Amino acid sequence: MANCNYLFCDCETGGTDPKVHSLLTTYFIVLDENFNMLDELDLKLKPSDLSKLNVHPEALEVTGINLENHLKDPQTITYEEGCVQLTLFLDKYKVKGKRIHYRLCGQNVEFDKNFILAQLISDQTWNKYVNNKPLDTLRIVTFLQDIGFLPTELGRLESLDDYFGLPKGETHTAKDDTKMTVDVYKSLRKMIMDLKNNIGGTNNSILEIIER
Repeated sequence: MANCNYLFCDCETGGTDPKVHSLLTTYFIVLDENFNMLDELDLKLKPSDLSKLNVHPEALEVTGINLENHLKDPQTITYEEGCVQLTLFLDKYKVKGKRIHYRLCGQNVEFDKNFILAQLISDQTWNKYVNNKPLDTLRIVTFLQDIGFLPTELGRLESLDDYFGLPKGETHTAKDDTKMTVDVYKSLRKMIMDLKNNIGGTNNSILEIIER
């Protein structure tokens, strides 16, 4: 039976508080258990009531989003329209025989999840598709730094790309950040898998490695 699909995502926002600041863009990519890309969803967003738009100027400096152009763009849709598109997207790639179909992945992914649930899709709908065990590259890196396995200066997505020699996209865009995070996760995973295989053992389990 197939495992959950990977659901990588990133958001660009008008600030850091999902209860206050507006979600502006979000990008999702679905990969199967072998990291084959199944589909992607790129959303430009705005509240249906623009009086509720709340964007901090410093956030726009980071993301490089021109707010006037963003709102005029015919591809920019309301949160309600975005919710419909995201729900259809998640429904499309359900894994046969699984109750939960996706594992959420990202760089500091809790930040993105909080904005998605606060402004784009309900907890109830989200939880029908996505399990509650996310994979966060930032937390993985923090642990590996704590045990001396990675340099302490790593953390930002750009620094991880440099460390692993990965191609860089345009940072602080939801689409490119998501794709870079996929590459970083695959590199972290390969690094640990190679270590496990080099140590050896019948099943290469952590317990076996410890006992050896």
